[in-house]
Amino acid sequence: MNEKPLTIAVIMLHGGCDMRCRFCITDAGLDCMTRTDYGKALERIREQGFQDVVLGGGEPFLWPEGVDYAARTARKMGFLVQVGTNGVHMPDKDIHHDSIDRYVLPIDASSAEGHNAVRVFTDTRIWDHYAVIMKRLRQCREWGRSVTVSTVVSRANLPDIIGIGDFLADYVASGGRLHAWHLYRFIPRGRGGSRAARALSITGNEFDRAVHVSRCQNYPYIIYKRPDMRHSASVDFFWYQNARLCVGSEVWHEARDNSLARMPE
Repeated sequence: MNEKPLTIAVIMLHGGCDMRCRFCITDAGLDCMTRTDYGKALERIREQGFQDVVLGGGEPFLWPEGVDYAARTARKMGFLVQVGTNGVHMPDKDIHHDSIDRYVLPIDASSAEGHNAVRVFTDTRIWDHYAVIMKRLRQCREWGRSVTVSTVVSRANLPDIIGIGDFLADYVASGGRLHAWHLYRFIPRGRGGSRAARALSITGNEFDRAVHVSRCQNYPYIIYKRPDMRHSASVDFFWYQNARLCVGSEVWHEARDNSLARMPE
């Protein structure tokens, strides 16, 4: 198990999404949680001492039981509640102000062309996801709501990282409340990443350099370095698969131990 205390629990409510991002690491085979499943997950999370809950998926706003139910239930248990969303199904009014503390939104380029090249809708009639994110950021600024922005650093946007950072600095200067910028290294796994490995992969040194250069800009917000979006000293993942509650730190430690057990002496 992790030696450092984990404080943020990401609950993967289901695997469904109306986008097919080229770097998506999510497995579409995740079980869709029932309300009972979700309640059991929250109890487990509380027992383990987590403070924050991030509702994710898939796309949490497409969870059949309703993201409002998920947020209110977690809030009643004393958690700070965040929702990691592609923004498409966010409401146009701040109707979740008393249940959702923060939205987590993606930006993967400083231009529509670059962002839309990797953030792809399943419905080809809808193509401008960048415009969706710009709209949601404007709304959150108008509502006075805090947001976190995530960027998957890949071959596609490596030269544009400072451009994204500058955009976020301008957002803060215009009154936007940016809690943090998370930089994730592209991982060639999942329903998107496994197919885009050759086109999007970068080396560890390239990722380290991108984060270092970003931090040297002295932006007015915190930058978090996430070299592996599945492993973190402060974050753990919870999901259901084959009707069983899975905990990321346990699954990955078990996989590592089994791998070591198979190694020849």
